[in-house]
Amino acid sequence: MTTTLMDQEQKRLLKKFHTLLAKAGVDAAGKEAILSGYGVESSKELTTYELLEVCNKLDKMINPKVAELDQWRKRVIASIFNYFGALGIRSDMNRVKGTAARAASVETFNDIPLEQLRAVYSAFTKKAKTVEQVNVVTEEYIKDIKLLN
Repeated sequence: MTTTLMDQEQKRLLKKFHTLLAKAGVDAAGKEAILSGYGVESSKELTTYELLEVCNKLDKMINPKVAELDQWRKRVIASIFNYFGALGIRSDMNRVKGTAARAASVETFNDIPLEQLRAVYSAFTKKAKTVEQVNVVTEEYIKDIKLLN
């Protein structure tokens, strides 16, 4: 019997789930409460997606720094999408993450440390506001010129 990648991932996440439960100090009653939230009685009944979700929640509970990094990553992504939107450029997640990584001089998006995430967020937020202000001034100027003609 061959195992698929999803089966392997499911096994890996099951191990991670039980490891995180132990690290978080969650007892049997707590585990049952978590599982009942997903409508199952055993962790083996959870889907791969559900395991991933519950592992992420437990990870954030154990390590609040992870939650803060996640929050700043989302802010950076939003600020870069906003900047591209202000420029009238359509973009996708890969381009946005690549832009953030290049701006922070790192290999991949998830390698950006917290302080650089804050700096990149601030820079792109300011750039987007500047572009929007320039667009407003330019539109007013063009409107005034048209009135003179």
